Amino acid sequence: MPPQGFFKDHTSTNAAHFTTCDCMVGAALTAEIRLGYLWWKPVLGFNIEHEGFPGMIEKAYRLNGIKTIIFDFDGTLAVLNIDFGSMRERIFDLVRSFGVREELIRQKHALEIIDEVSSILFQMDPSAADKFYRRSHEILHEIEMESAARGTLLPGVEETLACLRKKGMKVAVVTRNCSDAVRRIFPRIDEFCDIFVPRNLVKYVKPHPEHLTAVMKAFGVSGEETVMVGDHPLDIQAGKRMGTKTIGVLTGRSKREDFVEAGADFVLKEASEVGTLLGV
Repeated sequence: MPPQGFFKDHTSTNAAHFTTCDCMVGAALTAEIRLGYLWWKPVLGFNIEHEGFPGMIEKAYRLNGIKTIIFDFDGTLAVLNIDFGSMRERIFDLVRSFGVREELIRQKHALEIIDEVSSILFQMDPSAADKFYRRSHEILHEIEMESAARGTLLPGVEETLACLRKKGMKVAVVTRNCSDAVRRIFPRIDEFCDIFVPRNLVKYVKPHPEHLTAVMKAFGVSGEETVMVGDHPLDIQAGKRMGTKTIGVLTGRSKREDFVEAGADFVLKEASEVGTLLGV
């Protein structure tokens, strides 16, 4: 926690003007943490949003001691524009072809729908479940590779990841996407992160704890030493389940309000601002 009297001595008399901390570009504030001390300075183009200026200071102070940063990929580090509506419809076409009624399905996302339907089919015919699982993942792979062919890294991603690692941070990329699609967009990904964990390397993907656990165990870090960065409330949910700090970025399809509702600690304009927030 900040030292006694910290907020009284270090918050500006103009703090009331930042009660929403929805700062304008060019006049925003960011935290720098150096040797346990926190101070603020204007940073051109930096955009940070939170529930209140004192709360933003306190949470930024708590970012001291972070050793690991886990990034989502799609929408966070790269633009893919996957047509999830089309993906779901093709999966449901396959579901219907296997005789499973749609009203039995409770999940909303494609990967979870596939797992749920596979479990239903397994109770009736294990071979049918295996066939469905393989065919459904072929559909996902096809759609993801088509999107990857048109995809691109977001500006500043390579520089940001390289800078974080140069400053001693451990960097990981976890994604619900397949390895082939990610490597098509970012073939040098292994040069810019310490660990890359696509969905085909884990049994359960985020927000299930297994995805982040694989990274945290490999690095030997706790949730308090880790930050999860992503463009979707699922990323925030994944981080909160593991006790990490969480940062939402507005380069995907989610809005600031979605991250606030999910309980994100911070909302940034883009992932390239993470280093500035952490003071590295």
